[in-house]
Amino acid sequence: MAKNMLLMSTFLIAFVVTFANGNKPNIVFLLTDDQDVKLGGQTPMSKTKSLIGDKGIIFENMYVSAPLCCPSRSSILTGKYVHSNGAVNNSLAGNCSSPTWQQTQEVKAFPTYLKEQGYTTFFAGKYLNQYGTPNAGGVKHIPPGWDWWMGLVGNSKYYNYHLSVNGTLEVHKNDPKTDYLTDVINRRATSFLDLQNSDSGPFFMMLSTPACHGPFTPAPKYKNNFPNQTAPRDGSYNKHGYDKHWLIQQAITPLPNDTVTTEDNIFRNRWRTLLSVDDMMENVVNILQKKNILDNTYIVFSSDNGFHLGQFSMPSDKRQLYEFDVQVPLMIRGPNVSPGRLIKEQVMNIDLAPTFLDMAGLSSTPEQMDGLSLSQFFSASSNKTWGRSTILIEHQGEFHENTPGCPHFREQNMSNCNNHCVCEDSWNNTYSCVIRREPSISPSQPGRRIKYCLLKDNENFQEMYDLDGDQNEFKNLATTLPQNEKKDHETSQKKESRCVQNISEMALNNTSNGEVTVDNLLTYSSISGDATSCDEQFTRLKNYINKGCEPYRSQLQPLLYPLFVHLYLDQLCNGHKTPAHRFYSKHVKLFENEKTCTQTLESIHKLVTRTDVLGCLEATDFRENKFKIKLSEEALEYLLRHLKHEDNSTIYQIFNQQIKVENTESAENETKRKLDLSEGSGLVKEESLEIKEDPEHLEALSALQLSIRQVREGPPCLPSICFYTFINAYQGLCTVDISPDKTLLSAGFEDASIKIWSTTPSLLQSTPQSVDPCKLYIAADYWNVDLTEESKPRYTETVTLRAHSGSVYKTCFSSDSKYLLSASEDTTVRLWDMSTHSNRVCYKGHSAPVWDLDVGSVGGFFASCSQDRTAKLWVSDRIYPVRTFAGHNLDVDCVKFHPNCNYLATGSSDRSVRLWTLQDGKSVRLMHGHRGTIMSLAFSPNGNFLASAGEDKRIRVWDLSSGQLYKELKGHTDTVHSLSFSRDNNLLASGGLDCSIKVWDIRKGVASSSSHSDGISSPELLGSFSSKSAVVTYLNYSEYNVLRGAGSV
Repeated sequence: MAKNMLLMSTFLIAFVVTFANGNKPNIVFLLTDDQDVKLGGQTPMSKTKSLIGDKGIIFENMYVSAPLCCPSRSSILTGKYVHSNGAVNNSLAGNCSSPTWQQTQEVKAFPTYLKEQGYTTFFAGKYLNQYGTPNAGGVKHIPPGWDWWMGLVGNSKYYNYHLSVNGTLEVHKNDPKTDYLTDVINRRATSFLDLQNSDSGPFFMMLSTPACHGPFTPAPKYKNNFPNQTAPRDGSYNKHGYDKHWLIQQAITPLPNDTVTTEDNIFRNRWRTLLSVDDMMENVVNILQKKNILDNTYIVFSSDNGFHLGQFSMPSDKRQLYEFDVQVPLMIRGPNVSPGRLIKEQVMNIDLAPTFLDMAGLSSTPEQMDGLSLSQFFSASSNKTWGRSTILIEHQGEFHENTPGCPHFREQNMSNCNNHCVCEDSWNNTYSCVIRREPSISPSQPGRRIKYCLLKDNENFQEMYDLDGDQNEFKNLATTLPQNEKKDHETSQKKESRCVQNISEMALNNTSNGEVTVDNLLTYSSISGDATSCDEQFTRLKNYINKGCEPYRSQLQPLLYPLFVHLYLDQLCNGHKTPAHRFYSKHVKLFENEKTCTQTLESIHKLVTRTDVLGCLEATDFRENKFKIKLSEEALEYLLRHLKHEDNSTIYQIFNQQIKVENTESAENETKRKLDLSEGSGLVKEESLEIKEDPEHLEALSALQLSIRQVREGPPCLPSICFYTFINAYQGLCTVDISPDKTLLSAGFEDASIKIWSTTPSLLQSTPQSVDPCKLYIAADYWNVDLTEESKPRYTETVTLRAHSGSVYKTCFSSDSKYLLSASEDTTVRLWDMSTHSNRVCYKGHSAPVWDLDVGSVGGFFASCSQDRTAKLWVSDRIYPVRTFAGHNLDVDCVKFHPNCNYLATGSSDRSVRLWTLQDGKSVRLMHGHRGTIMSLAFSPNGNFLASAGEDKRIRVWDLSSGQLYKELKGHTDTVHSLSFSRDNNLLASGGLDCSIKVWDIRKGVASSSSHSDGISSPELLGSFSSKSAVVTYLNYSEYNVLRGAGSV
């Protein structure tokens, strides 16, 4: 204790500074961690509400730039959006307190400006998540602008943490009397305030508490408060987000009971941790009152992001786009702040830095800051118009495609995470949102607030909400749900089915229908003016246009001039003077021969600052008027294909805002019109038609024929691959199959269950039936039955089929996708109806587990193979086999129909492949050569070749006409489980336990692998694609050369 007192004394004596000017106000900023405002996060802080909110102003719509600690805190410090300050997530790689961020952004954070204004600055608590770590400068790094520094090393903790006290390491353990972090911050703040008085200079004090961030540890005196409090059961609690993006749809609904219990415990502990923060606020106010400096002190209270607990069935986290995650509290009291008011305007955390500087008397906000000062709200009589109608929220998912789990849940000691965890830190949980207040419909009826979000999903998913009419964000206006799909939607369905709409609803519907576009999201967002990005985007576009063919090149080249001017002016307006002039010098030569551009280019070259740009007539005209350009539809499509392919957001936004495109006739139509005008149109007499050979046309024809020949003889095009990954398949995934119409996906598991999913956005529909053969009915089942309800179809995301009593080793859809066959360890094959999702037939004939199935393309035939060393041929309308194929010495592991359905191939553990005729059941081909069990077979669509593979890691392609080996392909490092030929017979895809998909060129002209027998991979290998850690269970080429695959992690 004596040692701590000595350190505290040293900490205080070393930094006593006196300023002559005592008129400037003091500023106290208290920042909590993960405190929501929509789910009652402020409720336990009654003292703060009374001392700050009631004595000052409360902002009802305070938003963060990103719902994640480090990006949000970086925006608070710099006054910049996330895309401007560069801190995109909580890792060093994401610029969280990285050396780059420290050198470029931290040096311009608001404390440096306050220091220049004569303020003594004090910081205590959590700074940025990576602060103090070895790669972020260690504990010796003190961010510029701070006189008194007590920064937490790393992320929020309550006990067992390290502090950097003015660059010196201070270790704390778990003594509640001396180490509870919120209390430590409170004591240090008290010591600092004890030195302040009306004669000392102005000070800025920032207190950043760990509450109410995980691990949610309350102080001992509050650990039993709120014993019966539960997490809020608001309109979205424990409800499934059917119309929301992919990650929300992964949630389990309803939440498991252990999850509900855990969430309630977390909520209680979050409230308990905030009671210590409430005490801190009361203590600070009392000291300021005692010092007689309270009236000359601004006190600001806020948080870095919100939080959710069970909303849309999502376990506790904060990384989502919904109001409970992106809205935080904001209260301000101080001199000239008219008390007792609720501000409804939309403000952001980027506005805090400009507000602090405005409070300190800085005459203007630094140009690099995106935020606006909130001081115009301080006076009740102010009639200024708030300068922001649209706000931007951004989030970039952490980690990589190979998401390592849910570390934030492990931090919170949620032992049941593996059962129902949804990884909100997934790499593609990435989105941008704009919240925009629409124009007023009438003076008494303000326009509604519309939130529009674009998510980086597999299909660029969109979400849109009316924040005034749908406060729980339950209805995504950017999509339409199927009717009657859930009882939870009945109320909203009744409302939407009305034929009469009032003016407000009609305006909202028109707004939503007209504005749900990628273009509008870019239009409403902010151009960062990043010099490097501007130059890269312009250079890419310039090269793309100049390398294009006619007539696109000549039509698009005039577009470069207005884009060049706008990019140059935007960089100047964002304070990038030197990069802007470098950009100008690099690209201005493109327009040196354009006489109409000379005057404008010379005028803007003299500009240096934003003020110069606003005062230049040529620049103002350019920015306030749209540049007109004529493009054909084909040229416009050619341009947009490039703009949407890569990150060209800056140019895309300028194109939407500043360029007016007038459509012209296509090149083909224009040529035809000219020919009609010059030659006339109409019929020509047959005898007057003289055809002459045109040398130019003959040369062009020869070139075309050569190109066609080169394409045919060259390497085939690699396919696009669509891969379905099963995560957390704890039941043990055995098999996957996709229906021929590509709308259903089936999977068989070791727990004897079969699951069906829809691969389309629509839900699965189950048609009710009078009797389900999978159920045992008793008399009570027919009591009080609502026949109307029973007759309605049921809609669900997934269907589970149960009837087998052992592991399901194979599922296979019928050729019309109406039925599903399944093979099981219980020796049976079952037929399932996909309209009712019920079992129709049970086929018994094998005496051991059935390993594989295949369905014939005609005639209702299917084949099965078993551990009983036989394969059997079945007809769907008979419950007994019509053929038995016997000849293998060990298990028959795989079976496959020939495309003409006259032959059947089998692969066995006896390392042989046999080809059988269906007519008489005789073996007509026997193919040896494998060194292990054969696990997969595939016929080429033309029926000439058969591929086989298995445990020996090699693929053998057989010529069926001779029965001889055609090619041997090597390259896999583990067992091969799946094979598929492309529709043109040229490519073979393979996958297996080595978690990779390999594509082979099996055409006859390709060199045989025998010439490279000592190589690692055969020369036929065209490409290898890693499925990360997913075992490849299923592969199949579609008719459009798309390779579909599936497997489990």
